Amino acid sequence: MKSLKNIFLSSLLFSASALAQVSDPVLMTVNGKEVKRSEFEYAFNKNNSNLVDGGQTVEEYLPMYIDFKLKVAEAEALGLDTIASFREEYSKDRAQMAEDYLIDPNFVEKEAYRVYAKDSATIGKDGFLKLSHIVLVARQKEDKTLIASLKARIDSVYTMLQAGKTFEEVAVEFGIPARALEPFEIIRGQAYPEFEAAAFALADGEYSAPFESPAGFHIVKRISSRPFGSFEEYKPAIMDMLEQQNIRQKARIVRGKQLADEFGGGLTPTEALAREDSLLESKYPEFGNLMREYYDGLLFFEVSTREVWNKAQNDVEGLEKFFKKNKKKYKFETPRFRGAVIQANTQANLDDIKSMIAGKSVGEYKSVIDANLPKDSMRNVRVEIGVFAIGDNAWVDKLAFGQGDGGKLRKGFTVVELEGGIIEKPESYVDVKGAVTNDYQKFLEDKWVKSLRKKYKVKVNKEVLKTVNNH
Repeated sequence: MKSLKNIFLSSLLFSASALAQVSDPVLMTVNGKEVKRSEFEYAFNKNNSNLVDGGQTVEEYLPMYIDFKLKVAEAEALGLDTIASFREEYSKDRAQMAEDYLIDPNFVEKEAYRVYAKDSATIGKDGFLKLSHIVLVARQKEDKTLIASLKARIDSVYTMLQAGKTFEEVAVEFGIPARALEPFEIIRGQAYPEFEAAAFALADGEYSAPFESPAGFHIVKRISSRPFGSFEEYKPAIMDMLEQQNIRQKARIVRGKQLADEFGGGLTPTEALAREDSLLESKYPEFGNLMREYYDGLLFFEVSTREVWNKAQNDVEGLEKFFKKNKKKYKFETPRFRGAVIQANTQANLDDIKSMIAGKSVGEYKSVIDANLPKDSMRNVRVEIGVFAIGDNAWVDKLAFGQGDGGKLRKGFTVVELEGGIIEKPESYVDVKGAVTNDYQKFLEDKWVKSLRKKYKVKVNKEVLKTVNNH
C-alpha cells in the first residue's frame, strides 16, 4: 500500500505535468509533428511586430505558417537535415548563439566596470584637454647656437601672439605647416611633465608663455576640455577592448565552475558546461524558439532552392513554355531593340564579331562569342546583348530609333554598330525574362504547395487557435 507521502508526490507530479500541457497546448500537427502554441506565437509576433499597417491577423497568418511548415516537413522527408553541410552549418551557428548562455555576464560586467574605474581614476578630474600648439623641435641639445636661435624664435612668436595675431597667422609668418596646428586631445600622463604643467594650468581659450621640454620649445593653446564620461558612454569601447583580450573565455571558465557547483555530482567545469549546453532549448524558451526558427529556416531555404528558386532561374524549357502559354500577358508599351551593341577598336574586329553571330538567334549570341572569341581579343571589342527600350542605351537610341547623338566610345575604340532588330512585342521569354521568371517562380511555388498539402496531413486545433496571444 502506498504511503500518504508517495500518493501526495505522485499527485503533485501529475498536476505539474498536466499544468505544463495546458499552459502550452498543441496548436497543430504537420505530418504528425506537433507545433505548440508558443512556437506559433513566437513566429506570428516576430513577423508582425514591425509592420506599419499593423500586420496580419492570426487567421491571415496561419495559412502562410502552415505552408512554411509543410516545406520543412518535405525537407526532412528528403533527408536534407542529415546531410553534412546542413549539420555543420547548424552546429556552428548554434554554438555562436549559445555562447551568451554559457558565460557569466556578471563577470564581464564587473571587468568592464573595473576598467572604467581605473581609467576614470587615471584621467581624474582634469578630463580630456583639446589643444593646439606651436613647437620648434630641438633635436641637437648640445648645439648651443641652435638652441639660442630657437629660443629667440619662439619668443618672437609669443610677441606676435601678444600683439593680437592668431595661431594661424603666426604659423604662416614663420612657415609652420597648417597640419602642425591641428587640434588633439591629451589626458594626464600622456605628455612631458613640462607640457602638462603648462596645458593644465590654462583656461579654455588661453595660450601659454613659451616653455621648454625635452622635445624643444612650445607655446600651447587650450581650446576646450571635457570630463570623463559615464560608464554607459564608455562601455561599448571598453567591451570591444575586453573582447580582444578574450574576456568571454574567462567568463566561460567562471560559469563552468558555477555550473559544476550547481549540478553537483563531481562534474568538472567543462563537463558542467556541456551539460548546460544540452539543456539550453528546454531551459530557456527564447533560445529554444530561436534555434527552432533557425533550424526550420535553413531547411526551408535549402528545399525551396532545390524545388523552386533554382528551377525558376535555370529551367529554360519551362520558362519558354510558360511564356508561350501566357504570351498575351506580356506586352511592350513601346517598341524595343533586341540584339547586340558592338564597339571595337577597328572595323575589322567589329566585322569578325558580326560574322560570328550572323544567322544566330539573340539568345545564342553570348555563347557563340564566348566560344569563338579569344580571351586576349576582349580588349579590342565590347558587346552588350539585351532588349533595349528607348533611354536604356544611347547608341541604341541613335542607331535603332534615330534619337539623340549616341554615347561615348570606350577609350581606343573607333566604331560601333548594332546587330539585331526592332520588335513590337516579346517573341521569347528572354525578351521579358525578369517578369516571366518571377511569374514562373510563383507558378512553381503554388503547384508545389498544392502537392505538399495533398502529401502531408495538417490538423489545426481551432479552440487553441482562438487563445493565441489571448491567454
